Amino acid sequence: MSSTGYDVIVVGAGISGLLSAIALSKEGKKVLVLEKEDYVGGVCRSYEVDGYTVDTGPHIITRLDRGPLKVLIDKYFDLVPYFIPFGKYYIRINNKVKQFPWSVKDWMMFDLIPVEDRSLLMKAVFDIAYLINTGADMTQVSIQDITPGGLSPVSVAFLDYLSYFMLGTGPKNAPVSRFIDRKSYKIEKPKEENGLKVPYMGRLYNMLIGGKPTDQYYPRGGVQKIVDALMYSLPEDVDIHTGEKLVKVITKKARKRYDIVDRVSGIVTDKSEYEADTVVYSGYATDIPSLVETELPQDYMRNLKKIEKVNSLSVWLGLDDPVFRDEGSEMWISTDEDKFHTWLIPTSNYDQFLAPPGKHLVGFAFIKPGGMSLDKAKEKARNTIFNTVPELEEHLDMLHYQELVPEKATWSINAGFGSVETPIENMYCVGSDAFKRSMGLTRVGYSVLKMLENMGMGYLG
Repeated sequence: MSSTGYDVIVVGAGISGLLSAIALSKEGKKVLVLEKEDYVGGVCRSYEVDGYTVDTGPHIITRLDRGPLKVLIDKYFDLVPYFIPFGKYYIRINNKVKQFPWSVKDWMMFDLIPVEDRSLLMKAVFDIAYLINTGADMTQVSIQDITPGGLSPVSVAFLDYLSYFMLGTGPKNAPVSRFIDRKSYKIEKPKEENGLKVPYMGRLYNMLIGGKPTDQYYPRGGVQKIVDALMYSLPEDVDIHTGEKLVKVITKKARKRYDIVDRVSGIVTDKSEYEADTVVYSGYATDIPSLVETELPQDYMRNLKKIEKVNSLSVWLGLDDPVFRDEGSEMWISTDEDKFHTWLIPTSNYDQFLAPPGKHLVGFAFIKPGGMSLDKAKEKARNTIFNTVPELEEHLDMLHYQELVPEKATWSINAGFGSVETPIENMYCVGSDAFKRSMGLTRVGYSVLKMLENMGMGYLG
């Protein structure tokens, strides 16, 4: 056993682990961070490919005006990244492009969707309001449940796109509760789904769409700048060990009021052992049973076994001409089985230095279906990109693929989902599979704030 005891050991130096480490260390805890890879940042990194600086998948930082990442940055960062307003969202359907309809007025003028379908889908929004007022559990009502019959293939594809890119699952299992998720980082006292409550009736349309995004940004220099600022802000006494893998979490029996509980006392790695009062685990929640010798509750085990990861393929194109000239992203909605739904960001429009002089950098994200091989996914991605905008192939200078897990758990009615608390006393989980709010870095931020609350440091109550 290491002679150096720690207050907290953080397992994993991805963004959730690093955010936990900086918060806990600045709250006075002695912290050790362990990372099995030889780098930190996880899926929040940037690196160079042929002179281009690519992120680990296209990123956008949401809820930055008053969301969880904003709270953590304001409280704990000494150096703050420079964030650039994200800009507009465009939708491309059948080679027609139009701005995303953020208001009811925009929706009724949104001619990429047939006018009859627009009216039917507006009626569905009112049906949602009725269900809410009658006390329906919206965590168990799917997008498919409220989808009107007789919609055109284009409208069905539109809902399919929103479901997959916001939750990582199709409309059949996409709960309506995700679409009425409030933007404030504060939450109500727990009820179901982390205490989610529903906005007032005056926001009927915004319940589904969320309102025009004025709080979304991209970090100048790429997402690596968030990790760089965090690392710069870490206290010097935080120990970070890379290339060291967790093998086992050590527990001991302890009395808690009138009960005997299993409590964390340390960990074993492939290189050493360490004592600690608390463990914050930022790896896959599904791996927890293999890391503890403690017998876990059957309900907890069954839930973990039902967790489904979101698998994605990202494609980065370096171009010798700026094909996409506006700041903002495009959402390509596919009605063709041979093409993926697609989300793209021309990152060099936010920072020209992400590409060589005179060049252009664009990132494309695709949800990779289970059972599809990587080679097949790459082929389908290329077909999607170059058949949708042939000009891209003409100006191609660099092509780079990434196979990623952007969310460690889908937000699905029939799938499991982790939690910040575990059955083991003083062991907590953080990350995109630990707390059902929002997505990406914002979801990670919520999980870290919830962890701090559970440790008695307040924020979400």
